[in-house]
Amino acid sequence: MSALPPSGVSSPWACPREALLTALGTRPEGLSTAQVEARRPPASERLGGPARRSTVRVLAAQFANPISLVLVAATVISMALGDVLDGGIILAIIAASGLLGFWQEHRADRAVAELLASVQVWAYVRRDAVRTAVPLGEVVVGDVVELAAGDLVPADARLLESTDLLVDASALTGETFPVEKSAEATVPASAGIAARTNCVSLGSHVVSGRAVAVVTAVGRATEFGRVARAVGTAAVRTSFERGIGRFGWLLVRLVAVLTTAIFLVNWLLGRPVLDSLLFALSLAVGITPQMLPAIVALSLATGARRLAARRVVVKRLDAIEDLGALTVLCTDKTGTLTAGAAHLDAWIDADGRPSERVRDLAAANAAAQRGFVNPLDDAILAVAPSRAVALDEVPYDFQRKRLSVLVEVAGTDLLITKGAVASVLALCTTPPAGVAELAERHARRGDRVIALASRPRPREEGRLTRDDERELRLEGLLVFHDPPKPGAAEAVGTLHELGVDVRLITGDSVAAAQTAARAVGIPADRVLRGEQLRGLGPAQLAIAVREVTVFAEVEPIDKERIVAALRHGGETVGFLGDGVNDAPALHAADVGISVDTAVDVAKQAASVVLLDKGLDVVVDGVRLGRQTFANTLKYIRLTTSANFGNMLSLAVASVVLPFLPLLPRQILLLNFLSDIPAMAIASDAVDPEQERLPVRWRLGRIQLFMVVFGLISTVFDIATFAVLVLGFHATAGVFQGAWFVISTLTELAVLFSLRTARPIWASRPSRLLLGLSLGVAALTVALPFVPPVAMLLGIAPPSPVMALALGGVLLGYIAANELVKRPARRLLGVGRAVAQSTVNTSSATVVGVRSPRATRMRLDSHAQRSEADDIRGLEGK
Repeated sequence: MSALPPSGVSSPWACPREALLTALGTRPEGLSTAQVEARRPPASERLGGPARRSTVRVLAAQFANPISLVLVAATVISMALGDVLDGGIILAIIAASGLLGFWQEHRADRAVAELLASVQVWAYVRRDAVRTAVPLGEVVVGDVVELAAGDLVPADARLLESTDLLVDASALTGETFPVEKSAEATVPASAGIAARTNCVSLGSHVVSGRAVAVVTAVGRATEFGRVARAVGTAAVRTSFERGIGRFGWLLVRLVAVLTTAIFLVNWLLGRPVLDSLLFALSLAVGITPQMLPAIVALSLATGARRLAARRVVVKRLDAIEDLGALTVLCTDKTGTLTAGAAHLDAWIDADGRPSERVRDLAAANAAAQRGFVNPLDDAILAVAPSRAVALDEVPYDFQRKRLSVLVEVAGTDLLITKGAVASVLALCTTPPAGVAELAERHARRGDRVIALASRPRPREEGRLTRDDERELRLEGLLVFHDPPKPGAAEAVGTLHELGVDVRLITGDSVAAAQTAARAVGIPADRVLRGEQLRGLGPAQLAIAVREVTVFAEVEPIDKERIVAALRHGGETVGFLGDGVNDAPALHAADVGISVDTAVDVAKQAASVVLLDKGLDVVVDGVRLGRQTFANTLKYIRLTTSANFGNMLSLAVASVVLPFLPLLPRQILLLNFLSDIPAMAIASDAVDPEQERLPVRWRLGRIQLFMVVFGLISTVFDIATFAVLVLGFHATAGVFQGAWFVISTLTELAVLFSLRTARPIWASRPSRLLLGLSLGVAALTVALPFVPPVAMLLGIAPPSPVMALALGGVLLGYIAANELVKRPARRLLGVGRAVAQSTVNTSSATVVGVRSPRATRMRLDSHAQRSEADDIRGLEGK
């Protein structure tokens, strides 16, 4: 068989299977290793997530903003006219600043790539006649793939074998419900995508059943790839990115207006045009938050690395912001609230007596099913291995809530069905009285109960289908015990203290759901069943989900509706799930959270993947999300307020002084030096009160912060002018040197004052931030006293008396910030104090209604979110 890739097959859905295999140069046992190597498509033809940016692109991006480009052009012109030294210094500082930003962004990109590599989704293919797991992107044309419930379809493929296959292709066809696919279906060549019932497509996933298929197209050659090319492949900007972009452009517009005015004023005052232009552009570079993208990327990447250390992998960096903003967490039960290690405690007949027949039939059913691995079947087989001969099966699905197999037991062909009690009882001819009550008693103890039924069914009747699930005889019940997970109750209590309500959503019975919820401190007197939920309209459901904390007997579409209703009510919703039925809700949530052991479709849909399933890990994620967001806001608040104040000060000084208050090279060096400590903000310590409530972008608060503290900076800058000009009659060199030093020191001082809402001495910064700041401060103070450097920069050292006077101004500036920030605590991200309490399951408060603490917290959170300047609200305007 040739190793060369096939030239392509037209309409593979209309081609007989044997002819298609021949045309594709493959066989049912799969390709050989040599064939696979010859058929690998080039990287440009593959589809996947966002590609990692090249080093060159990251470096070029540091100098691509319009202001920097214009400044470089003006500097080159200045050098061409003879000012080589001044121009060379400016270009060197611009290069150093760009390299600093490149280093930070490159580190962030590399960290993200390493994290994503740790969460891999696999496809199972036959190669060299051996079943092999390969990354989705390494599937090639002619590969024979095996599919089971929960698997993502890795490419366009023609079915070779199938068993009760249901596929969700909504991402490609828009169909609401899963569609049945069959290898036996005959499809004309003219059939559209939705009508190709013997094919599966990239972008879909298996809901239930099993299949074997041969790959006919990969990457951009697939139907999904054609759609992606038709609509464009630009990444959708998230609310986090839009918030930063919106604020950045607001500041840039402000800078453009004022720097243009500064240029015109200096030109009208008779100063050289080129000098005026360089001064205005340097001022613009110093004012604009050039390092904002790098700082944000580094802050989020640092947060992602810290989460990874706690075994949480963030697939989408801005999900960290959403984790910090969580107000509601919806979770399943197994493995999260419970230990996740089910144990088969009892196998009883309809009268409640132990029955070995029930145990053995259950083992035969568990051993024969091939749909997907589940802990209940593992628990059954751990107690009673089976030697029954598997003949056929109807796999489990979430609509039927049952699984049927055809096996040979002691020479008899037997249909054995197990599943949800109500689902199985509905198929039995005369179910014994009292069975439902018996199952309910076990469920109230927190046990998981499933029913088992059977009937003779000869194999000669043909393939087993859903229609065969009828006229069954109830054999008995299987009782599983899954105890509460150690630490789950504490985690639920901690989440409540952090302002996050926990809601349980499960397909289990009401009694089992209530028992599991109460065991970990979730109020459970008010329960909404799936049947009741499906009878509610959107408006009614939005009201119901405000108070109901337990949802039982739900179907996959119910989970998605619950999440959507909570979001519509203003909540930021996280959903924790790991099953194929959880994919819609994971997509619908603000933060989809899955686990590394989840089925592929759930892991792919999630933006956060837990390597250890448990609420305690989510608690870590929420805290670290808030810490990361708090540190990002620190940089934004500090940079914007300091830059705004400096901008106004320089504007005033350039008008009233007979010389430029700072030369272009001095402005750029000041900006560069102040950016060095900013690198450490990403890992700075965060005060506990900043973690207490959910956080989110509030553009109005940032603008107000910028104006208030920027004006304080301007007032003290003008005081500095007065001290230097009126008190000491400073010359240009002395004035520029003194102001260069005091401006840098005030930026560093305000960093420590405004990084916290506490008094400056009551909050300890990180060692890295403190060390870099002290180093920059020492360097700045030393520069005017080093003659060669002072000559290059055009500055002169201040006298001792002048230095003392400027030190007094600096202390006054710190004191003013400390006084103003007390009434401005909310601008620093610290709301009203919220009473803290843990959840008490024995409380006399009506369960299902929030405690006064939770109500106060929610009202405070809603009040914060309802601000007109909330970026999420502005996005629609």
